[in-house]
Amino acid sequence: MRGFLITYNGLARRLAKMYSILRTLFKQAGMALLALVTLSMSVAHAQAFDINQYASNDSDFLPVDQAFAFDFEQQGDELTLYFEIADGYYLYQHRFSYQPEGLIYGVQPLPTADEHHDEFFGETFIYRNRLAITLELAPIRENTSLTVTYQGCADAGLCYAPTSKEIPLQPTSGASSGSSATPLTDFSEPASGPFSDLLSSDNLVWVMAVFVLLGLGLAFTPCVFPMYPIIVGIIGGQKGKLSTRRGFMLSFVYVQGMALTYTTLGVIVALAGMQYQAMLQHPAVLLTLAVLFVVLAAGMFGAFNMQLPASWQAKLNSISQQQKGGAYGGVFAMGALSGLVASPCTTAPLSGVLLFIAQSGDVVNGALILYALSIGMGLPLILIGTSGGKLLPKAGAWMNSVKIVFGLLLLAVALFLIERLLPMVLAGVIWLIFIAASLLIIARSFWPQLKTRGRLVLSAILIVIAAAGAIWQKPFIQSAFIEHLEFEPVTSLEALQTRVSAAEGQWVMLDLYADWCVACKEFEVYTFTDPGVQAQLEDVVVLQADVTATNATNTQLLSEYQVVGLPTILFFDPAGNEIQNARVTGFMNASEFQKHLESLMNKEN
Repeated sequence: MRGFLITYNGLARRLAKMYSILRTLFKQAGMALLALVTLSMSVAHAQAFDINQYASNDSDFLPVDQAFAFDFEQQGDELTLYFEIADGYYLYQHRFSYQPEGLIYGVQPLPTADEHHDEFFGETFIYRNRLAITLELAPIRENTSLTVTYQGCADAGLCYAPTSKEIPLQPTSGASSGSSATPLTDFSEPASGPFSDLLSSDNLVWVMAVFVLLGLGLAFTPCVFPMYPIIVGIIGGQKGKLSTRRGFMLSFVYVQGMALTYTTLGVIVALAGMQYQAMLQHPAVLLTLAVLFVVLAAGMFGAFNMQLPASWQAKLNSISQQQKGGAYGGVFAMGALSGLVASPCTTAPLSGVLLFIAQSGDVVNGALILYALSIGMGLPLILIGTSGGKLLPKAGAWMNSVKIVFGLLLLAVALFLIERLLPMVLAGVIWLIFIAASLLIIARSFWPQLKTRGRLVLSAILIVIAAAGAIWQKPFIQSAFIEHLEFEPVTSLEALQTRVSAAEGQWVMLDLYADWCVACKEFEVYTFTDPGVQAQLEDVVVLQADVTATNATNTQLLSEYQVVGLPTILFFDPAGNEIQNARVTGFMNASEFQKHLESLMNKEN
């Protein structure tokens, strides 16, 4: 169960991001295009063929072992992995995996990662400069090795294939023993710069603020509403006239007890993080979790109730009733118990928050974020307690409308999960349909509860959201009406060589592609859809090899042509020979790519 929860940790971050988008009314509508990288050895202004003109831009990028220098050190049952990351390069936090998993008891808290936005893959976390990861090992026998897999990219638009290193382990029985290697570099100083520290600090404050708002939203759902009479009962049980200060203190202590329940859950999940991150990329896992979020959304829509078994609730209520209202210790305990008994429906959004926290594996930040969520839920309780219960609202249809909004957000998370498995155009169409349907549902739900002014405000908000959503999906929807470059797939080195030989005097272009390569998708959306590029490639045989999977067939193909990373595009002349100095490594925008093709083809013709 723990592994299942942790699996979609980073994806729950999408829930928080979706909420922040709605909160700011899509203030930053539309994705900003990634910086277009102009390769230093461009042939943009070439007039005649010169071997220097096509000097391989592979030299612009370091080999993977230089970009991410790796070393390790074992001390007894602890194994520390060291990475020296070159300037302009970074490692993905979620792309670390260890095989066999049974050799790892746990991972010590990682350094704070930098938040990084991929236009196609969304929010991720990365490491720059230096990184040290300490693994806690299970008992190790003789002749045992651990395989560590990691992946990184270059800022200039190159993504390396996942890299694996096999580490021979020393037996852990008896005295500690170090590995045969010592760190290549002194990692005693922390690898952080002022900008990184500032970004990390701001990010934590912003995330906590978002979760306070999420908690505030949860506080007005019917599932949390039973907490209100509980706090009123505590306040009403006081003898004599209750002062404002006394009411505040009682309600504040009650909320702290409730916060303890949620924060403890967050810490437990955070401590269990990092062991199952490699599973996140598997389609079966993504589909399973998408179905789970749909089920949770159905619960928010009232299809069923998510709550503790009746026998558990009865026992917890019995314990709670034994606590005497008014004593701070008793009020605290009642708050802790109420967090379990009186808020069963918060399981769905709470699960998303817990899974978001689990990706970082940071216990302190995880506890702070969960505490922020709890405080958001408790703010109305504190206000009502301070007022002596006079401000307690009556249950109404508007509370169910809040549940509907959260249900739509959960459906958005499910769509975020599966969109990477769909063609970009289809995903864009689905998003537009979803946004339009959500706006209609929200309007229909809230409209009867609002007066004229409220309806005008709601209408304005929905119009802004609709316009922002359309702008957000514009590049992807437009691509539906653009003629795409038709690639002929090749699946192996032998198939490629056969197809090049059969080209019958034509030029051949081979695009090496992977699902995890962001710049590859940039080529697909921005370069290969350009009419000028398509015209240049009209008489060229265009092939594409999908090297997403790490297997022997793909490894053979990449090794044969000494591919440094992706994207990489190879060109073969009419005689079937690759022009190595003409290959493209890293993203190239449409105009530069068209000039590259013109210079190459015109000279050869």
